[in-house]
Amino acid sequence: MTAMTARLAAVALASSCFVAACAARAPDARAPDPTQAEWDAALARLARLRAALPRAPYTQPVTVDFFEPRSRRHFEGRGAVGVDPGRAMRMILVGPAGEPALDVWVTRDAWRLVVPAIGLVRRGGRETPSGTPIGFFRSWFVDRLGGRLLSLGAGGELILRDPFGGTLHVTRADASGFTIRRRSGTHTESFESQGGRASYRDESSGLSVEVTLGPIGPEAPDPEAFSDPDAAKGRSP
Repeated sequence: MTAMTARLAAVALASSCFVAACAARAPDARAPDPTQAEWDAALARLARLRAALPRAPYTQPVTVDFFEPRSRRHFEGRGAVGVDPGRAMRMILVGPAGEPALDVWVTRDAWRLVVPAIGLVRRGGRETPSGTPIGFFRSWFVDRLGGRLLSLGAGGELILRDPFGGTLHVTRADASGFTIRRRSGTHTESFESQGGRASYRDESSGLSVEVTLGPIGPEAPDPEAFSDPDAAKGRSP
């Protein structure tokens, strides 16, 4: 756990800023009912995308630069995200001076979010609280492109219902990157990547995060990194 914690550390002081007002939901741009051939092609495309995703646990370094428009707060951090596909993720960031900035742990059934700089410690269960990135972390890291195909968008995008109560609009997803929008209730967030760069935007609060992704590490992370951090300290979840 020590080695993992030292390497892990990417999105959080912003977590306090994620608790923001929600914007009105925009209507879904859906295409007319697809033909059977179009539906079969969409299912085959989704299967290919899922087959190309990592299956074994991995660690990936990240550097983030985020801006929260309401407070005008700007922050840079670096660290890593560890992922055990289908089970859990752990992300830790440190600030420019090396101070802890974020520690977030998410599984299918529980989550914990810590922002040391402001003394914020939050945790919960299967719920995906509005105004936080927990639902997005679950649908992207824990069960990426999971759920079932609901329909096809007007532009041919895949519209999925993820296992955590959100709707994913997958506009682009291939070897070069992806463009995905996630909606849960009135909360909307988008994530886009191209090569080693990615960007995140909370469309309700306006929070934006620019991410630089390093190569996936050659060694698997310590399995203990994905255990409940509170339980590891001798406290009950």
